[in-house]
Amino acid sequence: MKSSRAPLCLVYDASGQYSPNVLFGNEYWLGSLNACHDLQLKQYYDQVSPFPTTFFVAKINLTVDGDHLPMTRSMLVGQCMPLSCTNKEVQSLLQAAEFAAANRAAAAGIRATAETLYVRPVPGPYNVLEDFKMHIIGAVIILVSLWMSAASLYEGHLERRYRAEQQQDLELANNNQKSPASDTSCNESTSDEDSKNSLKRERCGVWSEIMLSFSILSNGRAILSTRRPNDGALTCLHGMRFLSVLWVIMVHTYLTIFYIADNKQMRVVTERNFLYQSVGNASYCVDTFFFIGGLLVTVLFLRSEDKKTKRRTNKTPSNDKDLNKNINGYTNSALSVSVISEQSFYEDILDKPKSDAITRRELSRMTRSFLVLLSYRLVRLTPAYAFVIGINELALRYTHNHTVFEPAIFDHITCERYWWRNVLYINNLFPQRDMCMVWSWYMANDTQFYVIGIILLLISVKHVKFATVSLVLLLVSSWVTTIYISVWYHYKARIQEPFEMFDPLYDKPWSRVGPYLVGMMVGWYLHKTKCQVKIPYWLVVVGWPTSLAIIGSLIFGMVDGYFEVWPTAFYISIGHTGWGVALAWVAIACCCGYGGLVNSLLSYNGFLPLSRLTYCAYLVHPTIMMYTTFLLDGPLHLQNSIVITLYAGYAVLAFLASFAISLAFEAPAVRLLKIASGGGGSKKVR
Repeated sequence: MKSSRAPLCLVYDASGQYSPNVLFGNEYWLGSLNACHDLQLKQYYDQVSPFPTTFFVAKINLTVDGDHLPMTRSMLVGQCMPLSCTNKEVQSLLQAAEFAAANRAAAAGIRATAETLYVRPVPGPYNVLEDFKMHIIGAVIILVSLWMSAASLYEGHLERRYRAEQQQDLELANNNQKSPASDTSCNESTSDEDSKNSLKRERCGVWSEIMLSFSILSNGRAILSTRRPNDGALTCLHGMRFLSVLWVIMVHTYLTIFYIADNKQMRVVTERNFLYQSVGNASYCVDTFFFIGGLLVTVLFLRSEDKKTKRRTNKTPSNDKDLNKNINGYTNSALSVSVISEQSFYEDILDKPKSDAITRRELSRMTRSFLVLLSYRLVRLTPAYAFVIGINELALRYTHNHTVFEPAIFDHITCERYWWRNVLYINNLFPQRDMCMVWSWYMANDTQFYVIGIILLLISVKHVKFATVSLVLLLVSSWVTTIYISVWYHYKARIQEPFEMFDPLYDKPWSRVGPYLVGMMVGWYLHKTKCQVKIPYWLVVVGWPTSLAIIGSLIFGMVDGYFEVWPTAFYISIGHTGWGVALAWVAIACCCGYGGLVNSLLSYNGFLPLSRLTYCAYLVHPTIMMYTTFLLDGPLHLQNSIVITLYAGYAVLAFLASFAISLAFEAPAVRLLKIASGGGGSKKVR
């Protein structure tokens, strides 16, 4: 052993040892997992371990009398050990060391104990390549990738042929000759829609269009297009959506680094900063998504109603295009956009009867229309959502197997058991501990609000007053319910614990529906006025400061870091609706020409493609954070500069991953739905 002292020092050096700042939140004596594995590589070191090594992580409760350590600390201790050691053997060694340390402390007059709670090897026994779910996900990725490649090659061929024919037609036209008919399997597209969407090929038959729906070329152009929609009135929503997702990513970055920092007390220092309220009170950023969702579902609904009325009046065939185009510039416009099928439910409803009563036949048709609209939304959103759920479970299972930290969330367990709640969009109705992808509570709420919104809009077809009263009663009842629950639990809102009432209130639809209903009101108003509102000068002068004051007070109003019971009740109930009211002014002012620099920022063309990617970016960014952060072999040192740097990287990675997922799943789903509704192929299938 003496001759091998230097190599054994390497093993000792890779193991966790006492390090300072325990009182400032350092709970990690981890050593280095990478060093433990790397020191066995003879080709890189003159001296290596005389035996194969592996790494273990033990969780130890350390208790010292109050004069030295105010509270029990749970320490994670890393140990580089011989490969032949087992968990029980390592735990026995640690218990012997704990007994000896307690005796030395007692001899010094200090009462101290240490208790090993568990020992686990890193990496663990899990092999991702043997996981059946990995085989399924891998097969899906390979199949979709091959489909995308084949579709892209085929579309590239069609585009080259189309350009050649166009050039030939141009030359013939210059020679005053008629263009010869082209005997191909596709029909030349001459519609205005194609030119607007920059379709660079011929319109093909249904089966060809089904294949081409996965093309990277056309889907990529559609996603990355910065061309504004024709009306341009609602482009400010793109900026709202994109900036709100950046806000969400920033908050989750802070929470992730808080968890693995070796100076956790720095979180308390950070929370004292006035600007940190933008993190602690960031729940309002999700209210922006709800507001946009309610606004758009109402505008789309009313536009479809107007088109149906015009068709009924003119008695001419309809040639309506995609209902989402003038709002989003692209049907796949991402987060919180409650899309209505381009063949509106009015295709299934006959002209309004003269009687105000709803007949059984009409009720049946309205029910069928409701199911069609709901199915359209689910089919559009679920493929990308389900894929991210699968990727998330595999990634976090792999991470848990290879991390030296304790998992912050247990998606490797909950997603395996409860994934079906997510795809049914009911996961927000269950406890947080049982949720798969806890951040996906937004998806469940938005879908539930979509159901409520569609029902109210269907009722409004014949009973506008009843629908309006129902909306107001629903809004007031949400306030009353939230206030009652908050007071019942004696809840006091605190900057330090933004998720303290997650299960009773935070993710529940009865406390979150306010902004969505406000968005519906704004959507109705903008549609009825056609965004042509002359706002008095004095109202503009009052409206902007008032709106900004509401936003500022909701984010930065918790000056003392907490609210008492009754202020909290009103803050978390009416506050969410107040956020929607503030955004209502911003949306109306920007859409009606009174937005100034704010509208110029929110309607910036560069936000359009990023806005289309927000849905998948929201879904995938926590998985990226957990995977990259928890595979470190040591903690991070919390500083705002580190948070900002990581935040920028996470945002870029999230949108790059979102682009890939949108190309593979979301954009093809939208195009396939368009084909299914009769708008994607030629009239004559060849």
